[in-house]
Amino acid sequence: MPRDIPKGTLSQMGAFIAHSLINFNDKEAIGSACSTVNKNTLDFLPILGEGEAVVTGVDFPMPIIMKFEKPIEQPNSGTPKLNIIE
Repeated sequence: MPRDIPKGTLSQMGAFIAHSLINFNDKEAIGSACSTVNKNTLDFLPILGEGEAVVTGVDFPMPIIMKFEKPIEQPNSGTPKLNIIE
């Protein structure tokens, strides 16, 4: 979560790829760290759909909305199963 990253660290990043952010503090962390983000961009973050992200930063004259396709090989994101030895 952006709010958990120190502001000094965030401010050193040249580009941001932000997926759907609903939490006010997360949006504010991105807004204060990235000079190219405006209120309209921050207001758009909560309504991004699945696979969508906003790319912004010093090398982008304006924020870009990108749509990412699902990977061909789906990652295994399930909770690992632990074998309990008694």
